[in-house]
Amino acid sequence: MKKILILLLLPFAALAQTTTQNYIKTTTYKDSTATASVVQMTYFDGLGRPIQQIANGQSATGKDIVTHMEYDTYGRQPKEFLPYANTAASLNYNPSALTETNSFYNSAAYENTTNPYSEKVFEASPLNRVLEQGAPGEAWGVANTTKHTIRMDYQANATADAVKLFTVSDSWNASKGTYENTLSQNGNYAQGELYKTITKDENWTSGNNNTIQEFKDKEGRVVLKRTFNQSTAHDTYYIYDAFGNLACVLPPLAEGAITQTILDGLCYQYKYDSRNRLAAKKLPGKQWEYMVYDLLDRPVATGPALSPFGDGTIGMAITDYDAFGRVTQTGWKVMTVTESNRNTWQGNINAGTNPFTLGTYDVLSKNYYDNYSFPDAPSVPATIEGQKVSATAKGLPTGTWLRLVYTPTTLYGATSSTLYDTKYRPIRTHAETPMVGYTRTDSKLDFTGKTLYTKTYHKRTSADPEIIITDNFTYSAQDRLVLHTQQIGAGAVQLIAKNTYDELGQLTSKNVGGTDATGALGLQKADYTYNIRGWLKSINDVTNLTQGTNPVDLFAFKVNYQDNDNQSYGVYGVPHLYNGNISETFWRTNSDNVQRKYGYNYDNLNRLTNATYQKPGAASPTTNSYNETLAYDKNGNITALTRTGEYDDADYSLEVDNLAYTYHADNKNQLMKVFDSTNNTNGFKDDSTGTSDPADDYSYDANGNMTADTNKGITQIVYNHMNLPIKIVFNNNSSTKIEYLYNAAGVKLQKNVTQGSTVTATQYFNGFQYVDGVLQFFSHDEGYVNNTVVNGNNVYNYVFNYTDHLGNVRLSYGVDPATGVLKVLEENNYYPFGLKHKNYNMSQKTYIKDGGKVVLEPCSGCAKTYQYKYNGKELQDELGLNVYDYDNRAYDPATGRFIQMDPKGELGRRWSSYNYCFDNPIYFQDPDGMWPWPSWNSVKSFVKSYATGSWKAAGNMVVGVASSNPVSVMSRGVGEAKKIVTAYKRGGASAAAEQYVNSVYETSGAKGIVENAKAAASGNPEAMGGLVTNLGAIVVAHKAGTSKVSATAVAETTSAETTTTLYRGVNTTSPAFENATQGTAVPRGGTATAAEHNAGNTNSEFTSWSTNPEVAKNFALRTSGEGVIMETTVPTSSTVASPSVKNVNLIQGGGVVNESEVLLKGNVSGATVTPVNR
Repeated sequence: MKKILILLLLPFAALAQTTTQNYIKTTTYKDSTATASVVQMTYFDGLGRPIQQIANGQSATGKDIVTHMEYDTYGRQPKEFLPYANTAASLNYNPSALTETNSFYNSAAYENTTNPYSEKVFEASPLNRVLEQGAPGEAWGVANTTKHTIRMDYQANATADAVKLFTVSDSWNASKGTYENTLSQNGNYAQGELYKTITKDENWTSGNNNTIQEFKDKEGRVVLKRTFNQSTAHDTYYIYDAFGNLACVLPPLAEGAITQTILDGLCYQYKYDSRNRLAAKKLPGKQWEYMVYDLLDRPVATGPALSPFGDGTIGMAITDYDAFGRVTQTGWKVMTVTESNRNTWQGNINAGTNPFTLGTYDVLSKNYYDNYSFPDAPSVPATIEGQKVSATAKGLPTGTWLRLVYTPTTLYGATSSTLYDTKYRPIRTHAETPMVGYTRTDSKLDFTGKTLYTKTYHKRTSADPEIIITDNFTYSAQDRLVLHTQQIGAGAVQLIAKNTYDELGQLTSKNVGGTDATGALGLQKADYTYNIRGWLKSINDVTNLTQGTNPVDLFAFKVNYQDNDNQSYGVYGVPHLYNGNISETFWRTNSDNVQRKYGYNYDNLNRLTNATYQKPGAASPTTNSYNETLAYDKNGNITALTRTGEYDDADYSLEVDNLAYTYHADNKNQLMKVFDSTNNTNGFKDDSTGTSDPADDYSYDANGNMTADTNKGITQIVYNHMNLPIKIVFNNNSSTKIEYLYNAAGVKLQKNVTQGSTVTATQYFNGFQYVDGVLQFFSHDEGYVNNTVVNGNNVYNYVFNYTDHLGNVRLSYGVDPATGVLKVLEENNYYPFGLKHKNYNMSQKTYIKDGGKVVLEPCSGCAKTYQYKYNGKELQDELGLNVYDYDNRAYDPATGRFIQMDPKGELGRRWSSYNYCFDNPIYFQDPDGMWPWPSWNSVKSFVKSYATGSWKAAGNMVVGVASSNPVSVMSRGVGEAKKIVTAYKRGGASAAAEQYVNSVYETSGAKGIVENAKAAASGNPEAMGGLVTNLGAIVVAHKAGTSKVSATAVAETTSAETTTTLYRGVNTTSPAFENATQGTAVPRGGTATAAEHNAGNTNSEFTSWSTNPEVAKNFALRTSGEGVIMETTVPTSSTVASPSVKNVNLIQGGGVVNESEVLLKGNVSGATVTPVNR
């Protein structure tokens, strides 16, 4: 038990609600008069272990949420129970909690579950390692003889494993200022030299398929991760230099003798300077990149970077800091970038000379802090919406200036600012538009920080009339968002959504749209169901669109996992899937009231291999239309793809694509050519004849960006410093092109499409979208508001979207203002990789001017304004471009690949950097082109719904969900709960959101993840209200095979002894970073004492830790702004306190703190890992 727990128990023992149990009672007040509060009670046994948690009155009907806990004779928690809603609201200890938990879940609402808990089976040894992990639900229970559990096996490597022994010999190169690495293979590791961990996922039956094998050396470093497909090994090797730095990563496609050609084309290479800082790196198929640091080891310049202005010049991207380590400005400077010049620049900085001083026209952005004395700063009013405004904001960001990247000698820019109340909560944001307009949002917050309403003021230009939008939010007594309404100016109040929840706070239905401001009646009612593991099962009922007196459903959707239908007409060979992969999806719309479905097959690496389309209930269910079949290489590059389609008819189907992919001979991730033997232009459009295709289709620049595509007639693509396209030229014709304007942060502000003498300009201003200066629409939480100009006035009509589990916009609907009739504007259905289905339900309607009024009618010749479709991303189909804009990259649904490298590709070195969603677009989506995440409803879509004081109970719910979710390698149980609790305590729901959005994992064939629920997106009103909405469910994940359970189990067995939770921050530039991402800390080695280590000589057998997570965060962020925080709980007796106290100036803000670092002797493994960034 932690020391702090014992200290808290003593003074409160006399106040216990029962006379037999110790407890901690937490009261969180919700108003300034202390009349409303949230109360949580945690009861402890005689050893100080929590045995019951009660969130008072937090169920939907005001009952208690109770979580039962129990331990085995060794103090471990083999079972972690889901919380349940009590029959009353009382803080009293409930001795019948176990019986009531079982009774609560053994009901139709929860699939009559008899095992409402996750369960671990421990190894019979002092190591207490987990051998088996079960989940709630009979199908995943440990007692189920079919064994759909996660199983672990711990071994040493054998000769038959044939693990290659790679070594790196490094020699100092004085002219380059780095150690030069030479890779060699020295046979294989001898038997017994490596730790071997085998993890079998929930689909495993026998053999090596559906397993991950991880091999670690004696220092705890991963040297090999091995997965299998059809028993063929897919190996990723990690190779370290003499100092323990990660020197090279060999992905699965790098096979055989590793030549320099293979290293440059397929592998990740890293060089370090004399201070073990990453000085150069080379990603597969990309040129070498170089880093220069200041005297505090912060990166101040990186490059070579393309010109922000697309003028063909090369330079360095530069970052300046203030005395507190905060970024004050960024810029780009033309420089000759070579490795020897990098060394010269580093020497200049070491000698006190800055070679990267930014000139006037070099600056790209400026950041302001602490006050409002910067150029174009806002005047600070006394109040905003009745809330006092703080005139100072010490330690907080107050403003930003972002340059509009036109030409090298223009300095147009836009300033944004943030004002805070006296509690330093943001209550006003103001952002200028490039047209001297603005978007300003004022927020009214309650005592606890929930957003009660917001007012948004928008003007495109200073001469335009101001648009005022008011959003109101109403919450339940449990702080769940119940009602969201919106009003434009003095217009009618519109219902956005009214939410209904079950007893545990899970969203069960919502009324959407209409003018009933109470929400009692919406245009549509969406009903949601889930399985016991919290995975989405349905949106409405696909078997019947008419439900009682509710409006007829326009859309219904169903998901199957292990319970696929298996009708006689079903997809033969579609297996029952237990690891979270989706076996079937069904949908039906009111357009034709026909039920449709896809059945899915995957390989042993969870990559989609076949999607078969059907029409259940039809006379001929199997139509062979809209099928998609794929094959892959070892890096996940698509090698073959076939599609059928065009006719939704059992009597006739057409092969629209039969694609063969050809890759570069050396850089095997770069696609060079796609040949379509069908010669059908309805899918992929090939420039060949269909019989031969000798010439390459694609070209790339030195950064791996596609620069030409002959199939689409693209002859030039020019990129900026962020590898975003500035100009796309077709057919070498300057009169046929698309041009983009961004600000310095890479936010798209304008798109100009030139076709002959016609130029169409689309502008993107803070969610308001214009075409040629005319407002087209702006978004709301359930769709968008369409604008039609009538007699010079804006006429607004609300449009609402049905989306599926991936965020795909499936159906849009609105009311015809002329008739009051609800109509469908557009229906979209997709192949798995994103191409749209054709030739059924394709009619479209739009709001058009009809005399002096607006009507909703078909309009075949009207401009397409709202183009957000697959994954909710903007389809850019102008001039035949046909890609989706994922903010940081462009995705081509015809080839199933991105056209630029992944900016975060190093997080998944086992995959091609052009790969889309790990080849599993049914389970994953990519929110911003940076990194795929599981679909927002692939895990439990429950509302956090507990106020601050009951967050521990919510954390306990997450523990249960976490340990039960799909394709997890290990249960992190308490560790995962602690992470979100810590994040919530540190910064509320938005901090919890950031915690999970930034959780980094390197996926493997089995995905190696543990799923949790994600907090609402940072800044969203629901998040600020402390909610986790059903639109925000996300997977929290760590690297595959990292043994977090071992640390938890060991901590539990020492519960009788006091323990201490420690934190360690490691920056991405640190040589310890790779180990840190594995949850491992390794001392440098040496003879320095604890005192000498504390004084700066870290050549010791200790590693440095802190009891303060903010101090750890400081070190994680310091230098590159990105890193990880490690967390571990150890017996207090094993810690060594440093003898002196240090002052630490927190880079993330918060001032200076005093702390005495804590040292741990020897290797530390099994720590939980939390990625952080600025």
